[in-house]
Amino acid sequence: MKKKSDKDTANKPVDQQAGNASAEKNAVLEPVIETPTEEIKNMEVHHHTHPTHGKKTWKNYFWEFLMLFLAVFCGFLAEWKLEHVIEHNREKEFMGSMIVDLHTDSANLAKMNAMFSDIAMHIDLLIPLLQDNNHLDDNANRIYEHQLRLNLYNKWAYADRTIDQLKNSGNFRLIRNKAVSNGISTYDSFIRNYIDEMQNSLILKQWYGVNDAGNAIFRSNVFRAFIKNGTFNYDSVVAPGTPHFLTKDKLVMDEFINQIDQYAVSLVWFKTNIDRALQLNQSLDALIRAEYDIY
Repeated sequence: MKKKSDKDTANKPVDQQAGNASAEKNAVLEPVIETPTEEIKNMEVHHHTHPTHGKKTWKNYFWEFLMLFLAVFCGFLAEWKLEHVIEHNREKEFMGSMIVDLHTDSANLAKMNAMFSDIAMHIDLLIPLLQDNNHLDDNANRIYEHQLRLNLYNKWAYADRTIDQLKNSGNFRLIRNKAVSNGISTYDSFIRNYIDEMQNSLILKQWYGVNDAGNAIFRSNVFRAFIKNGTFNYDSVVAPGTPHFLTKDKLVMDEFINQIDQYAVSLVWFKTNIDRALQLNQSLDALIRAEYDIY
């Protein structure tokens, strides 16, 4: 077979030469890539897998528990603090209200003390005049001036609003200061037993007895005129016209004298209790003001 000479190549048409050159170029630029069969198989069965984390140790669980515990504990502390502040404010409000009640009690006790002191004094002045049975008419004006005071009375009203709230609602526990809580309990017990109870069971009953005994001796129009006047001007008391008294019977007079004498003794005893109640009132007032900065 004859080899193609350069002359033969040169004699070929230009278009044929360009086509051959293009084919050779394409053959170079587009090589055939063969993929091994085994590699294809491996690509078909390959799956992506996620990396696995290590298992938690006891330290991880411990720190998670500790953080949870601290969160709960801090929440508890915040709630406890808030409740503590609220209770402290309520405690101070109760003590402020207690001061108001003590002030009311103090004024009422002082007023009652002054009135019963005045009554006891007039009893002491009245008894000698009544015992002088022979000069009753001569002393009629003075007798009525003193006797009129015996018709007066001062009913004690305990301002126990705050104390009742503390006891009935279980709020006594809010009072953290033991001296204050003990002082309130002591004051309340004394008022109820030696002021309230004594006035209702003794003083008031004796006052009724004095008025009943006096109704057999004295004319009530004198006292009615005094009340109607409204000025409580004792100097204007005038004995009624004759007869000045409903009776001058000595036995009746002696029974009345005995009645007012017992009343006077009870009033002196009661006044001692009032003085003690005023002392407890003032001491408790000063203690609460000092402990809770109330002025």
